[in-house]
Amino acid sequence: MASDLFPAFVRNLEMLSVKPQDRILVAVSGGPDSMALLHLFWRFNKRRIGVFHLNHGFRDTASNDAAFVEEYADKLGIPAQIESYDITGFLSSSGESKQQGARKIRYQMLKNFADAGGYHRIALGHHGDDQAETVLMRVLRGAGLHGLGGIPPQRGPFIRPLLSVYKEEILQYCQDFDVPYVLDETNFEPVYLRNKIRQELLPLLSEEYNPEIMAQLVQLADLAREDELELQNRAEEVAGKNLKWRRGQVLFPRRVFAGLSIAMQRRVLRLLLQAYRGHLLQIGFNHIETWRHKLLESSSFRLSLPQVWVAANAEYIFVGDFLEKEWSPAQLELPGQMQAGHYTISAEILPVENVEMCDEHSEDFDLDVLALPLWVRPRQDGDRMTLFGNAGSKKVKDLLIDMHIPVEQRDSLPIVCDQEDILWIPTVRRSSKGAVSNSTKQVLRLSLK
Repeated sequence: MASDLFPAFVRNLEMLSVKPQDRILVAVSGGPDSMALLHLFWRFNKRRIGVFHLNHGFRDTASNDAAFVEEYADKLGIPAQIESYDITGFLSSSGESKQQGARKIRYQMLKNFADAGGYHRIALGHHGDDQAETVLMRVLRGAGLHGLGGIPPQRGPFIRPLLSVYKEEILQYCQDFDVPYVLDETNFEPVYLRNKIRQELLPLLSEEYNPEIMAQLVQLADLAREDELELQNRAEEVAGKNLKWRRGQVLFPRRVFAGLSIAMQRRVLRLLLQAYRGHLLQIGFNHIETWRHKLLESSSFRLSLPQVWVAANAEYIFVGDFLEKEWSPAQLELPGQMQAGHYTISAEILPVENVEMCDEHSEDFDLDVLALPLWVRPRQDGDRMTLFGNAGSKKVKDLLIDMHIPVEQRDSLPIVCDQEDILWIPTVRRSSKGAVSNSTKQVLRLSLK
């Protein structure tokens, strides 16, 4: 039979790695798309499927639709779960749009029921027309490559085995195989952008410009999705190798960022936000582009994006607020160690003949020229420091600016002092005082963890 969708349906299931023994939960609204999907799964393996229907209560006929789905599932011998939810009440409290809120609740309830019932996959009835409408809608909204990928055939447990077929084919299938269905009158209301695209724009484009517009848009989605997947995998690899968490912030090296292509820079910045926030809600192209240009033009800055601060110094890109940890000035025992906020400062005393070269997180001092005891404290107004290798001194404030230390981190840096001078600001600079020389007998090694 020419209208039989079953061969294409089985091929799509194979591409989605669905096996006959998998348990499938079919989301059924009662419309032709989901009813055809249910009938096809019934032919595929009726013993391994279940039906889920959500009565959202938006329409007067919603209860009739629920009864219709339950009756047809019973006729096919398939267990059906009919649920009701006060979505209107949810929308009034959440502030989300009708379509967005209903979709959020429906997907969450499907996921919960599938998990509880031991279902491997959740099948949805989206088809080629839905894909074409989605792509065109995103073109109108200025979407990038990710948006042009349209509706994915699979995301997590959700699968869409009908994306390669069109509405006309589904309606013909329902007619030829006596599959009943109901119609949702809200699908014909031109108040929604998708409905206007379906009823007005796509017919106009097909009639006046390209009779194959629907198939071309679906092809565009396939091409864009595969290209985006390749680019995204590369971006995730770069982020995975270089992204760090430190004191509540996400960090990424600027030297790595500078070496990336523009396409990779945009994707990596989105991944940094995703890592910190867990989502990209309210983040648009202009936010990413403003941030990217700041990184190319400014050595140090702080920028507000929706629900998050981003910043940079000469070395790192920062996402999120630096989490300060309260601490008080304290004496540093020799030998010994102390906690100063996020930092641990340790001190050890070594005979000069046993001293090996210290690493980048340590500094050596001539113990005998220091005015003991040592203290570790936050910076204070008017602090000055005599820099190693320089004859003069410099304000600590100016030193931190010169080193591009983000302003929100400056007061949390520990400063190690003796009774007269600042000796060391870890990660920044050391003083010329206490430099190890030929006359040194005991070395004090200060280290940062």
